Amino acid sequence: MRFRWTPHEGLRHAIPDELAKGQLVETLCGNPFVPHQISLWNDKNVWPTCWDCDGIWRESEGILPWPRKS
Repeated sequence: MRFRWTPHEGLRHAIPDELAKGQLVETLCGNPFVPHQISLWNDKNVWPTCWDCDGIWRESEGILPWPRKS
């Protein structure tokens, strides 16, 4: 499954890439919400990342967790 990152409740969360405006979705960390805008947000990269969404996304992509242990 593909994901996009979106601001929600002060953090940048991962949600399914395929969605419609007004559709109830669930972030990877399990937080349900209805996005009011489905285009890319210009300021999306300045929001702090939800570590739970990031960990679940990295695991689904086969990417090592961050921060990496030495």
